[in-house]
Amino acid sequence: MYSKFKNYLKLHVNSEKTVKEYIGRVSHFFDKYNEFNQESINSYLTGLIDEEKKSAFNLSVASFNKYATFKKVFVEFPKYRKIQRKNYSSLTHTEIEKEIIPYFSLLFKDYEKRALIFRFMILSLMRISEIVNLKKDSIDFETGKIYVNGKGDKNRITYIHKSIKDDLKLMVEQSTTEQAFDFNEVYIRYMFNKINDELNYKKRITPHTTRRAGARYLTDNGMNVELLKTILGHSSLDTTTLYLNYTDDEIQKEYNKIPYKKG
Repeated sequence: MYSKFKNYLKLHVNSEKTVKEYIGRVSHFFDKYNEFNQESINSYLTGLIDEEKKSAFNLSVASFNKYATFKKVFVEFPKYRKIQRKNYSSLTHTEIEKEIIPYFSLLFKDYEKRALIFRFMILSLMRISEIVNLKKDSIDFETGKIYVNGKGDKNRITYIHKSIKDDLKLMVEQSTTEQAFDFNEVYIRYMFNKINDELNYKKRITPHTTRRAGARYLTDNGMNVELLKTILGHSSLDTTTLYLNYTDDEIQKEYNKIPYKKG
């Protein structure tokens, strides 16, 4: 029933997971309503508000928006609901280079490749879906720029760090397709599962943890938060500051460094 819509989403949405979520939400809508129009959509979304399901509300708005565009139906959609986000853990440079990557040789046969991928995820600040969908012609090793088609179909530029440039170039050259890399999302998630389950690290690490770790590393080394926001592809500075997630002790440590001369 949704094969044409699925094909449409594949052209306009980067993540397979997002495609499945959008189809699932539209399918759930049609389980309750026969007509896709303003009245039925308002009724469906109002029900989610009454049940205080903000995440489901936002996903529904995004899904229905795509479906309305696909069907060429005009619908006025409400704004997304703001969700109070939790403080997620990040990683310091010491944790990455002294407590995690040194154990890759015990966890993986192809540990050098996986260590490069792990560092690339941190230093590029790219999402997992952006990495696996990256094309060779989107990487310019001469200028050190990566042209990313990101979340919400937004284009942005991120950069290749000089510490991994040569190894990354070799990895891209080894790919036999137009894709920049010869691995998929399952390959990456397996890496994080092994770190969590077998290394039993003190923090639970996800692919998104590396994005936050990269944001922390760049700001800790002097990058302006406004510039960081651009690299991350955030529309709001509030979202970027949530990524930094400084503890009270870290804030006080930086505060105490600032000199003040009386008189």
